[in-house]
This record gives sequence, C-alpha cells and structure tokens, in this order.
Amino acid sequence: MKKETRLIVILILVMSLFQIMVQAETADIKVTLQSQTPSPVEPGQVVLVKFKIENLGKESVNDAIVRVLPIYPFSIYGNVGEVNIGKLRASNSGADAEVVQFKLKVDEDAVEEETEIELEVKVGNSGVSYKDDEFLIDIQTNDAILDITSINMEPSMIAPGKTAEISISVKNLADSLLKDIKFKLDFSNTDLPLAPYQSSSERVMDHLNTGFQNTLIFKVIADPDATPGLYKVPMNITYNDEKSNTVSIKDILAVTIGDVPKVRPFIKKSSVLQSNEEGTITLGIANAGTTDVKYVELFILPSDDFQLVSTSDYIYIGEIDSDDTESEDLEIFINKKVDKLLVPVRIKYLDANNNNFEQAFDLEMNLYSSSQLKKFGIIESSNTWIYLLIIVLVGGSYWFYRKKGYIPFMKNYFMKKKK
Repeated sequence: MKKETRLIVILILVMSLFQIMVQAETADIKVTLQSQTPSPVEPGQVVLVKFKIENLGKESVNDAIVRVLPIYPFSIYGNVGEVNIGKLRASNSGADAEVVQFKLKVDEDAVEEETEIELEVKVGNSGVSYKDDEFLIDIQTNDAILDITSINMEPSMIAPGKTAEISISVKNLADSLLKDIKFKLDFSNTDLPLAPYQSSSERVMDHLNTGFQNTLIFKVIADPDATPGLYKVPMNITYNDEKSNTVSIKDILAVTIGDVPKVRPFIKKSSVLQSNEEGTITLGIANAGTTDVKYVELFILPSDDFQLVSTSDYIYIGEIDSDDTESEDLEIFINKKVDKLLVPVRIKYLDANNNNFEQAFDLEMNLYSSSQLKKFGIIESSNTWIYLLIIVLVGGSYWFYRKKGYIPFMKNYFMKKKK
C-alpha cells in the first residue's frame, strides 16, 4: 500500500513538472505599460491604465489571467481588477499583442510623484509578477501652479482714443522651476476696439523659480470711436514644467472702455431779469464728454433768492447723448433785493458702464435795475411823465380861463397887441 502511495505521489510530481516544462517551453510573456489617461493624473481622479501583453514564444497551454495588484494610493475602480485574455498565441507581439486596461482611483491625499503599480500575469500554475517599479504612474496636482496674483490697469478705465498700461503679476506655486512662460493677449476679434500700443501683444519670461513672483506689462490703446463698455480680451498662457511638459491655460482679461462724464447744468435763458418779479427760466444740461449718460434726474434745491412757482422741484431728464443737451423750464418768483440769483441744483445719473454719479451746482444769473435794463435796450424808456405834465398845464390853464376869463401866460400877449 505504501509502495502504491509513493508511486502516485511520484506520478503527480512528474506530471506537474511536465506541465511546468511545457508552459516554460511555450510561453514567453512580456508586459509593457502602454499608457495612462490622464497623464499626469491628479489626486482624487480616476486613471485608465493600459497594458500590452505579448507572447514572444509558442502558444500557451492555459489561459492567461492578468491581475492588477493595487497598493496605496491606488484602488480598483469599477470592480474590474482581473481579466482573462485566453490562450496566448505564438509570436503574439506588436500590433497583434493583447491590450488590457484597468480603471484605478487615486487617493485624495496622494503625493505628487511617479508611483508604482503592481501587476501579475498567470498562465496555469505559473506566472510573472511586476513589483520592482517596472510600471510607474505619474501623479501631479494640476492646480494653478502659475498663479496670477494681481491684474492692474492704469488708468482703470480707458477713454476712447487713449492708452492704458496693464500689469499682470504671476507667482510660481510649483515645487520646481517653470520655463518659457508666455502670455499672449488675443486682439484678433474685429469687434474688439482694442489693440497693442507701441509693443507686441505677447510677453515671455525665460524662467520663474519656485516661490518667486514677476510682473508682465502690456500697453493697449482704445479705438477713438469705441463704444463705452466692458470688453473681454482672450488671454492665452503657456509654460513648461521641470519635465518639459507644456501646460496651456486659457483665461479672460476684462478691460473697461469709458470716460468720466462731463455733465454740467446751466441757465440757458430767462424771461425775468430783475428782482421782485415772476418769470420763466430755462435750465439746460450739457453732456460735453465722450460717453453717454442715462437715467438723469434733476433736483431743484431750496433757496432764499426765489420761490418756485412750478408744481415740482424734481425733473426726470432720461438719456443725454455725448455732445448733446437737454432743456427744462421753471416758473419762479425772484424775491426782493436780490442782486445775483443763485439756483442750487443736484443732478444724478449713470454712465455707460452703470457707474453712479451725483453732483451739486449753484447756477448763477445776474439781475439788473430798471435803468440798467433801459440802458441795455432790454426795456424801453417811458414818456409817461411828459404826458402827465401836459395834462397838468392844460388843466391849470383851463381853470384860470374859467376863473378870470383869460389864460395867465397869454395876458401879456393881448396887452401888447392893444398898444
């Protein structure tokens, strides 16, 4: 019985050895990490890894099982960590090779570095393991390692036809040197009323060390006929990291075109020019700036110089275009002993970029005496006193005639005639 047992054990060992020898003779496995997507992968992301399985020998006897062995910071994503690719055909290499892919989740706290991923390929009872840094996955934080710390424009708003200087400060937040840093402002859109001024639209920094900051300066000019408003200038940024990988970033630079409004009210004309009289004054509002204004409101403020006869001290004007005026009439009574009329007003409005403005003005108008107005020919001289004198003389003469029978100033005349 012991002899039979020994024979069975020997037979099993021989068969196992034979199977190993057959597999060794037939399969010559080569595994290559074909790609990782994305590359590099960020902590917290899922990475797709592809392996190329080649058989440089004869056809395998058993099916080949490819198994990924995830270690930190990787974990299997989607519950697929093992793939049966069947028997490996003879000389199955190059374009004929088998491609196996796995999805792996990268831990949120993974360190930025090339990290090993382990793999095992088994054919029957034999297999090949890859655990000695043969396959490395590139993990990198794809944050804004080139940080735009500030953007300043002087002046903060470009008037049509004028220039401005734009300063862009950048800082290297990466752990390594950044090279060939390029900033380009794209003015190719014909609807964009901006252009580079006395320089190109591109700035280049050869390098920027870790933790260092630098400033790029652009000069731009606005079209003389530009409509005020906010304009978006495309900004393209490229740089190379320490591994010569090119990073491209697209951003937007906001530029405001406009000008400080030049709005001024004034007394356009008046039907009353002296105190203690009632009349109409016409107030004008001029927009002498390059930008339109809107939602214009006019408030007539209280004054000791006059009484407002109009029903309201509030007037809504609305829009006033650039290089244009609007007018409104006021009925007022000017108080006594006023030599110079002051009309205090307050005006509120928005510019083309919806910025609020509020201004107060004292509108002045000279008042005159009657003699001055006659001298200026504004009013005609009165002859009323002459007519009154004639009436008095005629009336007096008539009284003497009725009383004494003659007119006093003609007495001497008749007496001379008698002589």
